[in-house]
Amino acid sequence: RARNKERARNEELGIKSDPKPKPVGAQAKQTRNAAPDIPAQSYGMWAYQRKAALLYLDIRVQVFVACLIAANFLANIIEEWVDPAGTEHEAVWKVFDNMFNVLFSMELLLNMYGFWFRRFWKSAWNVFDFVVVSVGLLGLFEVPLPGPLGMLRMLRAFRVFRLFKRVKSLNKLMVTLAKAVPGVVNAFLIVVIVMCIYSILGVEFFSDYGADLVFTNEMGENVPLVTLRGLPFGDEYFGNFGKSLYTMFQVLTGESWSEVVARPLLHSNNPVLTLGVAFYFASFTIFVGIVLINVVVAVLLEKMVDNESEEQEEEGRETVETKTDAKAEVKAVREESENTQLQELGNASLTEMEGDMEELRRELKLVKLEIRKVAEVFETMEPVFTENAESTLSHEPLSESAPAD
Repeated sequence: RARNKERARNEELGIKSDPKPKPVGAQAKQTRNAAPDIPAQSYGMWAYQRKAALLYLDIRVQVFVACLIAANFLANIIEEWVDPAGTEHEAVWKVFDNMFNVLFSMELLLNMYGFWFRRFWKSAWNVFDFVVVSVGLLGLFEVPLPGPLGMLRMLRAFRVFRLFKRVKSLNKLMVTLAKAVPGVVNAFLIVVIVMCIYSILGVEFFSDYGADLVFTNEMGENVPLVTLRGLPFGDEYFGNFGKSLYTMFQVLTGESWSEVVARPLLHSNNPVLTLGVAFYFASFTIFVGIVLINVVVAVLLEKMVDNESEEQEEEGRETVETKTDAKAEVKAVREESENTQLQELGNASLTEMEGDMEELRRELKLVKLEIRKVAEVFETMEPVFTENAESTLSHEPLSESAPAD
């Protein structure tokens, strides 16, 4: 009511007021956190755009699409489990694939119509949906893709990522991980640098080991040393920087590196080489596999916690702003109400004063009328008073005791 009265006064004074007042408090927070802004009512071919947007954002539609994505992912798992080659039940898998393609296409068209143009393309999730659904439509219409483009059909396996857009907890986790990536990159870069250093040392020390397809063990016996692929040991694992780097990655993961990579080097008849190999792999495992990897994890957790704390602080600030704005709004409404009451009281007092003045005017008129009547009576009685006064002065003098007046 206060806003309406203020707007009415502004219109009387010729001041243009904002027809849509800015949201405050909880309204402002809801506006900031709202999902894509709803388009205004339009006409022509966009007459139903607003209704389409509201329908797309309806919780029932979002849950239905999420269930479709999960069902499609489950169908892909069953297909690759039961019929990996896709030849035994080809017709069944084709029906499921076409059904999901049609449903996802309808969902995409509804989204595009409801939020076209800028509202749709500014969302990275919408772009991802468009790419995945478009690749699915290529399979639906059996469009031939030459060469490596045929691998685009594999994108249908990534449809499940569309679930992150609709499940709030998963979406929050993905956003937190994305925000933590810049801080983790620095720690991960240290791990890569140290691995590169060890890879260079591996090429220098072990690239020629077992070049003759044999090595001499600690007992002085020549033992054949050929890998399962029929290659020399040193050449396969440490032949160049790339092979050595992959070997160190295998050591980092702990995948059968001790028996396959380290022990043929450790059982050499050269004690210096044996000691160097032990120190080489032990130091790499401790420094990189334990210390630096845990540093990466610690940095990741720290960034995630910091992001969570920032969100909580932001929510706290928004809560304080909400309370402050609410108090300010209540105060403004109260002041407006008091001003309105004072104005009404002043109007009432002015009305009463005008009534009293009117009553006083009527009384003054009556008094004037009475004075006029008295004057007429005195005018009528003036000759009598004059005659009596002359008679009294000539025949009956006043006594000494009579009053002077």
